[in-house]
Amino acid sequence: MNLNKIKNPQNQSILKGSFARKAITAVAFSLACGPVFAQSGFDFGLKGIFQASALINKQDQAAGTELDYKVKTGISGGVSVGYSFTKHLGAEIDILSSTQGQGYVGVVSQINNNSAPILSYEFKNLAFSNSIPFTGNYTAQIYLHTLKIPILFRYTGDNTKKVFFSSFIGPQINMLSSASLKINDKDAPLSASAKMNFTDGYKKTTLDLAFGFGAGLNITDNLVVSLHLRLDYGMGDVENKSASITTTSGKVNYYDATRTANNNATGGGMVSLSYRLVKKVKETVKKPAAGAKKTPVKK
Repeated sequence: MNLNKIKNPQNQSILKGSFARKAITAVAFSLACGPVFAQSGFDFGLKGIFQASALINKQDQAAGTELDYKVKTGISGGVSVGYSFTKHLGAEIDILSSTQGQGYVGVVSQINNNSAPILSYEFKNLAFSNSIPFTGNYTAQIYLHTLKIPILFRYTGDNTKKVFFSSFIGPQINMLSSASLKINDKDAPLSASAKMNFTDGYKKTTLDLAFGFGAGLNITDNLVVSLHLRLDYGMGDVENKSASITTTSGKVNYYDATRTANNNATGGGMVSLSYRLVKKVKETVKKPAAGAKKTPVKK
C-alpha cells in the first residue's frame, strides 16, 4: 500500500467519493432484490347499494306517449367473501338481495290494437281485468325480486396504503324469486283463469355482467370501507317468451311474437364494510441474471 497516496488530501477525496457511490449502489441493489411485503388473505363484508334500475326494450323505448320510462330507484344489499392474492389482485363472491324493474307513465288514449308488442297494451288489458280505473294518464311499476350472485375479479391500487383505487368485473347470476305489477298504484295480477302468474312471464335465471370502480379506505389493518359506482347489465332477455296463458280459444303465447328482447340493468352507489384477515406474504423481485454486465463505477 502506498501511504503517500492515502495521506494526500486529493486522493482521500477521490476515495471517499468512490466509496459513497459504491455504498449507494449496494443499498439500491439490496432494496431491489430483497423481499417486498404485500397484504393477502380472506375478507368478509357487508354491502349496501342505492340503485336505479331499468328494463331496456327498444320497442318500449320507441313507443312515444303511450309508454314513457320513469326512473325506478331502490335499495339492495347483502354479504361478500373475498380473497386478496397480492396487494393488487383478488377475487370475491357476493350474495345480494335486490328489488328492481322499471317504472312507466303513459297516455291511455294513445294505446291501440297495433301496440300489441309494447307493454302498454298489456297494461290496458290487466287494468280492465282487475277493475282498475284506466283513463287519461296512467302509471305502472314492474317489480322483480332477485337474488344476485356476482363472481368478481378485483384489481386495486396498493391495498396497504391508507386510500387506494379499487375496481372489479365479472359475471353475475340472477335468480328471480317473484315478479309483480302495479298499475296506478294498485296490484294487477293475471286472472286465475289464465293459469299463469305474472312471475311466469320472466326467466327464473339470467346472467349479467357486473363491474364497478371506486376507492377503499383502510380504517385499521383489518377494517376497510369502500365506495364504488356499481353497474350491471343483462346479457340476455329477462322475459320468458315461451310463457303461455289459457284463453277461451286455448293456450296462446303471453308475449306478442314480434316483441324484442328486454334487458335488465341496474346502476348506483355501493358502500362496503369489510373485515380483512391480514396475512403478510413476500413478493420477491428477481435478481439480475448471472453474468449480467455491471455498471462500472467511476474512480
